[in-house]
Amino acid sequence: ALVILSTSILVLYNLILSTSFSIYSLDDHYHSKEVANNRIALLNTIEKPSIGNARSGYMKMGGKEWQWEESFEASDTEELIKYEILIKQKGAKKYTYKSEGFLINE
Repeated sequence: ALVILSTSILVLYNLILSTSFSIYSLDDHYHSKEVANNRIALLNTIEKPSIGNARSGYMKMGGKEWQWEESFEASDTEELIKYEILIKQKGAKKYTYKSEGFLINE
């Protein structure tokens, strides 16, 4: 009975730890997605991109500082610019979110 009790406690402890880690990971993914959405909104309004240009910077969201990197290249038609936005936490090695798409070339 003691073995079953201790095993049950360990299983519950691991479940709680993995759930907590999963929630924090989901929270980071959501915030990095919102950073990318903010960058896309700015690209469509006041920060117009140029083909062949690359930009980077930092933004605070959710109490953390996020690093973003944007690159722009020509698409198959002259009316569109292809963009790629990469987001990661400041100082992190791995990107947590990537957004790709097309913008109208104005």
